[in-house]
Amino acid sequence: MKKGKFIVVDGGEGSGKTTMVALAKEHFPEMVFTREPGGSPFAEKIRAVILSPEAKDAHGETQFGLFWAARFDHLQNTIIPALQRGVHVLSDRFDSSSFVYQMHGQEARHLRDMFWKMREVYVRDGQPDLYIFLDVEPEVGLSRVAKRKETTNHFDDRALDFHKRIRNGYFEFLKSVPHVVINANQSTEEVRTDFLRTLKQVLG
Repeated sequence: MKKGKFIVVDGGEGSGKTTMVALAKEHFPEMVFTREPGGSPFAEKIRAVILSPEAKDAHGETQFGLFWAARFDHLQNTIIPALQRGVHVLSDRFDSSSFVYQMHGQEARHLRDMFWKMREVYVRDGQPDLYIFLDVEPEVGLSRVAKRKETTNHFDDRALDFHKRIRNGYFEFLKSVPHVVINANQSTEEVRTDFLRTLKQVLG
């Protein structure tokens, strides 16, 4: 049986990830859709801890361990089984987010080498085939988030400089993985067009 494709959709706050994932569900309902942190019953419990107010001031090493514990469970119980059945998987965030939010956002750059070692050990057969990065200027993205007036978490509420570091971190990460960058500063319709075109190309 042909193995399924694993696609990751990622981007900074206000990049339109949620909208694009919903679009993918509409056009590719046969895919498995998941998210990080979370994506499996146990990983969802870890997600609640990671996004809790108390986690804001946790040491970088503490959050690093939580993310990787959740990711391994997610891979073993959701992603890899689907891929082995020949089903395509799309994840809203993956290890790319851990890299940028911790190495760059929280400036825990001493964990960079450990990140790549953990990735080699834990991801193994679950390597994404493509990362789709929705690139938005931090000022634009945060303005969109503010206008939505939705409930935010402690990552959303960080200062502008934090989000600028995040964006720079994505571009560093993308140098090491297969990826497509979509300009998310465009109108929603233009982003939709680029996003669907990219998905159709990779899924065949």
